[in-house]
Amino acid sequence: MIKIRVSLERFEEIVSIDDSMNFLELSNKEAYDYMVQFVVDDQGAYLSTLDARKLFKKIPRKELGDYIVSFLKAVGNAFVNPPSGAA
Repeated sequence: MIKIRVSLERFEEIVSIDDSMNFLELSNKEAYDYMVQFVVDDQGAYLSTLDARKLFKKIPRKELGDYIVSFLKAVGNAFVNPPSGAA
């Protein structure tokens, strides 16, 4: 499984203003082009887009939807403030 990590800072650095306002309406290709910029290695370091695309070349097309859903969830989670732990 390819690891995807989205932080608010990286999202705001990479995604355009217009695309961020219409993120859920991106085509699969547009979402994929962003997703490859959020792939991390086992140590959590971001891979180059080229290296991320090489990993996705090994993934069957039928899994694309699962990866896009995971990516969109990660984007949503990046915008949610973590719980403070206070009860």
